[in-house]
Amino acid sequence: MECQEKINEDMAYALSYLSIYNNQLNVPKMHREMNNLMIIYGLSDMIYRGMTLVKFYAPNGVMLSEILHSCFCSHYNKTDVEVQQELGIGRTSFYKMKKQALGYLGFYFYEIVVPQAKDKRFKPSLGVEEE
Repeated sequence: MECQEKINEDMAYALSYLSIYNNQLNVPKMHREMNNLMIIYGLSDMIYRGMTLVKFYAPNGVMLSEILHSCFCSHYNKTDVEVQQELGIGRTSFYKMKKQALGYLGFYFYEIVVPQAKDKRFKPSLGVEEE
């Protein structure tokens, strides 16, 4: 919580500093954009924590996390066949494991990660009302 407050203070200071030296800067728009970036960063961190839980606590978690990373976290969209070949598993096993991985990710996300995030960091409060 202290960390988030410090980030908010620093961000507010930077925005006020910019508004003093640049009269054409749209400060409310900058506030909204920074607020959106903080939300995206927070959601990305939550997904990463969910995937880490899959890796370390699900049965066969290492393989399941590799499937999740290959399917959804690649810099380009891989086809299922590419992922199967990359991991060296058959079609039926791949789809069963992909379904398991998404099931575990959903369970860990909604049962562990989201409840923990309610009282923790990444709650943007840069002076903009949340909708």
